[in-house]
Amino acid sequence: MFRVMNDYLANMKWATNEKIYGEINSFFEKEKSVNKVCVKVNFNTYIIDVRMTGFNIKKADGLFRKFKGHFSYPYSELSVRYNEGSRVVYRYATCQENKTGVYMQVIFS
Repeated sequence: MFRVMNDYLANMKWATNEKIYGEINSFFEKEKSVNKVCVKVNFNTYIIDVRMTGFNIKKADGLFRKFKGHFSYPYSELSVRYNEGSRVVYRYATCQENKTGVYMQVIFS
């Protein structure tokens, strides 16, 4: 899956903007299961660090699916999950038909 994800990422144009940055913060601020969220931008990639109350993989997965449903473009999306000790990391990308979109790494702990 990681090779597929890397091929997908290589063929798209990734961009960031203030509107999406604000929407990410707003989305997580509304969630009761989130203690703290930190959003950074690095090379047209959003790095989102989410600290949850009572973290577990099932809760993190449910919150990520809700997040993904809120931010996905209707044309295309792809995500890969991997566990790193006491946290879960999702690589998530979604794009429009013109192959422009957003790429995020969402880290739950």
